[in-house]
Amino acid sequence: MILPILDQLLIALPLALGAYLTLSLLKLPDFSIESAYLFGAVMAYLAQDLPLPWVLLSAGFGGAFVGIIVTSLNQYLKLPFLLAAIITNGVFHGLTQYLLGTSLQSFHPLLGISEPIFLSIVSVGLIAIVAILLFSQLGYSLAIYGHNPHFFQHHPVSGRYVLFSGVLLGHACAGIAGFLFSLSNGFVDLTMNYGIILLSLSALILGKSFIRTNKPNLLIPLVGLFAYFCIQQILLHVGLNLKYFNSFQALCILGALGLFQWKKKISIDHLGV
Repeated sequence: MILPILDQLLIALPLALGAYLTLSLLKLPDFSIESAYLFGAVMAYLAQDLPLPWVLLSAGFGGAFVGIIVTSLNQYLKLPFLLAAIITNGVFHGLTQYLLGTSLQSFHPLLGISEPIFLSIVSVGLIAIVAILLFSQLGYSLAIYGHNPHFFQHHPVSGRYVLFSGVLLGHACAGIAGFLFSLSNGFVDLTMNYGIILLSLSALILGKSFIRTNKPNLLIPLVGLFAYFCIQQILLHVGLNLKYFNSFQALCILGALGLFQWKKKISIDHLGV
């Protein structure tokens, strides 16, 4: 059971990192991460005849491009981020259909090295990049933005710059995750992004239940994702049909949120507020 978990962990790790930046640190209702995941895979498919580094960069650019669109709608057209994400998903759903031509395309770029080694290199590289970011001024700015977006109105750092940087990096990571998923499975599918938000939320909730801190911490997405796939494998071994897994995730998220609200109410009552 360990090997399937490690394989899935390496493939989904960039997605967990991207979701952590946008959903957790920036605290955005970032449903457009699903489009970034799929569009990254589509851009990698279009570039699959190029050398491998260019395929990887194409996937990251595809995800980042989705981030540019959704953040621009939010910042320049003043749309609520949730509405901007819904519109962005609609636009990119049609665009990916046009670029792929069909709902399913074979995907076999030339690696030159074994797939597990390549997955490990990409995952370790992204962990290093995001870790360096989190310990920089920008990393702390992302956390501050999530708690109080208006903080930057009275400081020399641009809140718009912080938002764009966090969303673009988060979506680029999601795009790379889509590429890795397609690489591992040998195809790009228009439906491969279904359930990505539920996966991301489940992993983050699990991570925060184990790692309790208010500071940026990469262990949250790493531990959460590992726990997520462990639970998934256990459920598969006890006979749960995978087609019901999204429903199971949604109920678990609902239960976790209900538990959080209950604990919050208990704390307030205890303080006599």
